[in-house]
Formats: sequence, C-alpha cells, structure tokens
Amino acid sequence: MGCRIGITTDPQERRREWQSRYPSLRNWLILGTHFYRASAQLQEDRHAGRFGCEAHPGGRGAEIAKWYVYHFEY
Repeated sequence: MGCRIGITTDPQERRREWQSRYPSLRNWLILGTHFYRASAQLQEDRHAGRFGCEAHPGGRGAEIAKWYVYHFEY
C-alpha cells in the first residue's frame, strides 16, 4: 500500500485530480492548515518522512494563502 503527502490551496479539486490518477485512493485526510506556503511545505516534509509517504515539493498558489496539508493512501 502506498501513501502520499502534499499541499494545496484547494483540497477538493486536488482530491479529484488524485482520484482520477489513483482510482484506489482512500483515507484522504487533512493533516493541517497553514497561512504560509513555506510552513505547509515544512509540515509536508515532516509527515512524508515520518510515514514514509511519497511527497514532492510544490503546490500551486501564492505564498500567503490558506494552505492545506493532505494525506491519502492508494
């Protein structure tokens, strides 16, 4: 079973994107919210290392926005 951690400013749209790529997507969770992209990226990195999930720096959007850190299994 694989897992992925990421950041986004639109969790519903991002989930739809991942669902089309991973039809077996399950256990979608929002792990945290941040108002700065940099702090969301730090949490993504920590969780990816902790849980051994795939993660890639990125996330589309402005530095100052409501950022969500998400997790799912596939």
